[in-house]
Amino acid sequence: MTKPDQPFLLDTLRAEIHGIGVLAAPADPDLPVPACPGWTAGTLIRHLGGVAHRVTDWVDSQILPLEWEREPPAGQDALGWFRAAADGLFRSLASRPPSFPCQTWFPADRTYGFWRRRMAHEFTVHRVDLEQALGLPPVVDPELAADGVDEVLTVWLAEGNRPAPEETVSVAAAGEVFEVRCAGRVWTVRMPSGTGVPDVRPDAADTADGRVTGAPEDVYLWLWGRGPADPLSVTGEVAGLRAALAAVTRYAGE
Repeated sequence: MTKPDQPFLLDTLRAEIHGIGVLAAPADPDLPVPACPGWTAGTLIRHLGGVAHRVTDWVDSQILPLEWEREPPAGQDALGWFRAAADGLFRSLASRPPSFPCQTWFPADRTYGFWRRRMAHEFTVHRVDLEQALGLPPVVDPELAADGVDEVLTVWLAEGNRPAPEETVSVAAAGEVFEVRCAGRVWTVRMPSGTGVPDVRPDAADTADGRVTGAPEDVYLWLWGRGPADPLSVTGEVAGLRAALAAVTRYAGE
């Protein structure tokens, strides 16, 4: 399956860092973020600053950081702290070729390219959160969205992966089969019979309990719990797919 080239992912990350800063600057830090119950705009900025610090420490040291800077130092502006951390993350990820070996939490991809892809989507999803908090319609590049559909299904869902040191997440299911289509691509998700991790393959299902088809940006937002099913073509029942994604990403409609 073709993935976006790495300069595209780096450019996306740089643009999302800038966009988040622009959106957050005039926003009330106490503004609720609808997709993340209990979060505010200020919480989101501190979360992303912490993510940037952790991943930068991980990439630069090649050692899983168990402690990292999660909050701005006393007296420092949170947005300025976020921008400095995010810019440092960008520089670290741009410092080596995407194929260069790098420690990650995903066993199938131990390269700098993994982090470029993961951070491009991390910052895109949370930029969408800020837009929705501000009452703005989210916009996601279709090419990035199609890759993001693949990422959330094959990286997060297929192996129940979560960032270390958290354990693999199992989902309770009854062997349902789901098919997801967008941008000429197709993924079949076979849920476990009982408790386990789903199997995700880039092929069509002969039969499925539920099918989801739509524009890549609409499928992307729905899979991440950031968009409704209304713009999608849905046949059968797909609630089990969303529940499984909520379990592995911690975003329940969140």
